[in-house]
Amino acid sequence: MHPRLLIVASLIAVPVAAGAQRGGSRTQSDRHTDLFEKTTAPKGPLLRSREIEDQSPLKVLLDKRRDLKLTDAQLSQLEASKGKLAEKNAPLLKMVDSLVRDLRSVQAASEGDQAHLRMVYVGLTNVLGEVRSNYDAAAKDALATLDADQQAKAAELLDKQKEDVENFMKERLGGGQRSGGA
Repeated sequence: MHPRLLIVASLIAVPVAAGAQRGGSRTQSDRHTDLFEKTTAPKGPLLRSREIEDQSPLKVLLDKRRDLKLTDAQLSQLEASKGKLAEKNAPLLKMVDSLVRDLRSVQAASEGDQAHLRMVYVGLTNVLGEVRSNYDAAAKDALATLDADQQAKAAELLDKQKEDVENFMKERLGGGQRSGGA
């Protein structure tokens, strides 16, 4: 009698154990949640200060150092300039982060506060304009340290990069912040 009981118990226990190994009970990751739905994505500009830092013309020149055939002296000068530029832009980039957070919170809180929304957007635009001015001045100074061949290649790279930055900014700022005429 005991062997039959043992066989019946094993017939019940084996499928239960196999189901547990396969993940028979559903976990939170298996369940569909609205956590990542597009409708719950934050409104407002999708802009991070890190992305703005990556748009530095000095970063472009340093990244293309082989194409530009930069000398060691030119590299060290560009690195020093890049550090000074980052230091100069650090408070501006903190302001960008703060203003972007403010824009998102204002839009999420109430669509009726258009005056505040416009004010924050204008502030963000002004700060980004100041960062762009710093970048343009740094690019001009950097070009002055290059020889004629390097200047031509660098100017071409920087023109292309500036166009890419303009498109990037339109995409990031134009997508969500202008609701209701802001």
